[in-house]
Amino acid sequence: MRKQSSLNSKEDSLNCSICLKHRDFELVTGAVIAQLHGVTMTHFPVGDDNLPTRAHLLIEPQRHIIDLSDLKDDEAVALGLLIQKGVRVLKAELGVEHVYVFRINDKTAHVHFHLIPRYADTPKEYWGLKIMEYPNRQKIHIGEVKELSVALKSAVDLL
Repeated sequence: MRKQSSLNSKEDSLNCSICLKHRDFELVTGAVIAQLHGVTMTHFPVGDDNLPTRAHLLIEPQRHIIDLSDLKDDEAVALGLLIQKGVRVLKAELGVEHVYVFRINDKTAHVHFHLIPRYADTPKEYWGLKIMEYPNRQKIHIGEVKELSVALKSAVDLL
């Protein structure tokens, strides 16, 4: 017996912060860094009281789904390839030492993965899940997010 699908209604997608971001990427994330089979890679958005970590990327399907089991096969393949490309570009272009890949999905009900860079100067006590607690992590404003997104897009296109 198949479980009930976790696909949400159109009404749910109208209130989803990720779906809203997909309507105007330039406003909060700058250019789409990469896109494949309906899955996008962008920089983490700038919020009202939230400056993102430099090169914190998000990979998410454009369709509003909340469970990985609802990915279509081509979306699942695209997700894996974009994670691979995201890690490669962060290491090659920014000298990132390590990239964490997280999917928690508790705060925002839309399938998405975080690619969070760890730079060489990050103390070991902030490695792993504590990476976002590191007080000296590099935070950037929307102008820098937009510039970085364009640069990473150009670099991904060459991979």
